[in-house]
Amino acid sequence: MKNLCTTAAAWLGLALPVAAQLPVTFTISTAAANRQAISPLIYGTNQPQQPADNYGSVRLGGNRTTGYNWENNASNAGQDYIHQSDDYLCYTAGLSNAGCAVPGQVVKSFVQSVQALPGSPAALPTLQMAGYVAADKNNTSVSVAETAPSARWKPVVARKPGGVFAYPPNLTDNAVYMDEEVHFLTSTFGTAANGGVKGYFLDNEPALWTSTHPRIHPTAVGAAELWLKSRDLAAAVKDVDPSAEVFGGVFYGFAEYLNEQDAPDWASEGAGYPWYVDYYLAKMRGASTTAGRRLLDVLDVHWYPEATGLDNGNPVRITGDNVSSAVQQARLQAPRSLWQAGYRETSWIAQYFSQFLPLLPSLQNSINTRYPGTKLSISEYCYGGCGDISGGLAQADVLGIFGKNGVYNADWWDDCGAGSRSYISPAFRLYTNYDGLGAHFGSTGVAASTSDATNTSVYAAIQGSSETQLTLVVLNKSSQAVQGTFALSSGAHYATARAWGFGQSSPTLVARPVPTLNANGDGFSYTVPALSATTIELTANSPLPVTLIEFTGLAQADDSNLLRWRTASEHKAAAFEVQRSPDGHEFRPVSRVLATNTATAHSYSMLDRNAPANPAGPSLYYRLRLLDLDGSATFSPVITLSRPTAAVPTITLAALPNPVPAGSPAQLAVQNTGPHQSAYLHLTDALGRMVLGKTVSLPAGSTVMQLPEAAVWPRGLYLLTLRSANGAVIRQKVAVE
Repeated sequence: MKNLCTTAAAWLGLALPVAAQLPVTFTISTAAANRQAISPLIYGTNQPQQPADNYGSVRLGGNRTTGYNWENNASNAGQDYIHQSDDYLCYTAGLSNAGCAVPGQVVKSFVQSVQALPGSPAALPTLQMAGYVAADKNNTSVSVAETAPSARWKPVVARKPGGVFAYPPNLTDNAVYMDEEVHFLTSTFGTAANGGVKGYFLDNEPALWTSTHPRIHPTAVGAAELWLKSRDLAAAVKDVDPSAEVFGGVFYGFAEYLNEQDAPDWASEGAGYPWYVDYYLAKMRGASTTAGRRLLDVLDVHWYPEATGLDNGNPVRITGDNVSSAVQQARLQAPRSLWQAGYRETSWIAQYFSQFLPLLPSLQNSINTRYPGTKLSISEYCYGGCGDISGGLAQADVLGIFGKNGVYNADWWDDCGAGSRSYISPAFRLYTNYDGLGAHFGSTGVAASTSDATNTSVYAAIQGSSETQLTLVVLNKSSQAVQGTFALSSGAHYATARAWGFGQSSPTLVARPVPTLNANGDGFSYTVPALSATTIELTANSPLPVTLIEFTGLAQADDSNLLRWRTASEHKAAAFEVQRSPDGHEFRPVSRVLATNTATAHSYSMLDRNAPANPAGPSLYYRLRLLDLDGSATFSPVITLSRPTAAVPTITLAALPNPVPAGSPAQLAVQNTGPHQSAYLHLTDALGRMVLGKTVSLPAGSTVMQLPEAAVWPRGLYLLTLRSANGAVIRQKVAVE
């Protein structure tokens, strides 16, 4: 009873004598039988917070995407905001009015922005299948009388008849084709197999269409309706890009998992199925068998925990920003409902449907039974308390659970309300960038257990198949420090360690005291601070793959940079990865040079011809990542190269003549001080209607483009916009008289 009172008082912030540390044993084994590949896509988000979080995937989803019309970038807010159709998605994408008029520009800019993030995360947009999408961007509400079908909506169709695609798409055919959108994206970025869009979500939370989008789908979605729509849209996607992954289901929560939110035909359709998840998987498997190809690659669900804690005697759901002590405790324990048999949170799900908990094993069992080989995604989740240590620990716990339980993709959703999000990025970085220089949790999970799952969690991983580096993430969910005894069973003997972490006093990820390993390198003792998260990196003593003598660089007159390095010897070395940074913190690879594995001295060089001018100053930073054949890696010291800041390339344009005589062709004089590049040219009239849209080539220097189309332009004032591949936007008013 004394310990319980002490813990409660500490949560309430009362002054107490120093409490005894909790003794906990952590057991780690790198044995091959216990290994689990960790998908990098689990470190994903719907709303990127900071580039240095190094996300694995980014999703374009949410209620707005159900009514998104890729042909004109219109969307509808539905119940979220007076059923208004507008250009909101253009606004959130940072598009100008002219850019918003370019077909597909919202989804195109999304993919571009994601691919520009460190590590080029997987871009995962949403396709539409509720039946209709917004026809206009009028910034007005859609009334009940204007419920689809009406002039405020365009029918959305999975497959274009005849399969002949066009860009820009036909805006007058009264249909928006999904396969034509996929074709546009593959034409722009390549197929998934060649670095394009990795996969597509089949709409968003269909069981809620009747409540979030009653002007689109006013009646409850049927159990059969959903899988039939999924079948048709999945087939249309695969016809255009067989290598793209289809994410189906996109169920909003447990009521949809259970019976598609009491689907009107569930009583007849659901006979013999324990829940809708099984039914959906079985139907999609049957459709795939009929089609002779897999139509569903990934089953996707959303998970906003229903767990509650008491605040002043009232149950409060953990997903908000409430940080009263009981809600904090419930939030810290809620991730156990994902994996731990026998654990029961306080929620209506645990009370009435405990047979489906823990959740991840139940979902995986349905997959194994109904459609083996299907991957699992959780594309929306949030545990609340985003600006509190309880939210940070819950987020870190969930990421570890996803990796340990074979989840393929996961995307955090910013449901933090008006509160702070200060603990979310550090929770990601425990796994993706714990030292601020790109060091990350391993790609292969290994067995890790704790003697106290209530107060602690532990996750462990190695890089590939190599045991040379072992990384641990250790969470202390207690208000007392934990005296941890770490027992390591590995083929490697660990000799050195590094550690970083955050705690209740600050969300900043900082260096932590380094554990001292025992003489055999198979264990250590370590104090884990109260309410804290710690990443511990252990490295084994082994023959270095490379003995690096020197690493130098020299700026060249043509703005390139020459890098040279010399080795004394190489042993089982794979390659040298040259990395560049504009600020000395975030490095990205620019080239890879194969190692020679010679026992004698050897010299290497590499010319970085694409070295940019650093917008923050005249210096660029380089380092080598020395790769071993077993997948492990070490880094060289960082070198700095200084050079004058390069001039920023500019593009200017002028219509010739201006005004343009009515009925006459025109010319466009372009001056490009940068390299040869492509650009998109479009013309809108005074009412904002697009008159011309096409891709053009911009050679370096001066060029004159012919615009024979001007001969048919009616008299009036026009806006000519040129958007270059490097993001420059140039506008010119043109008059036809």
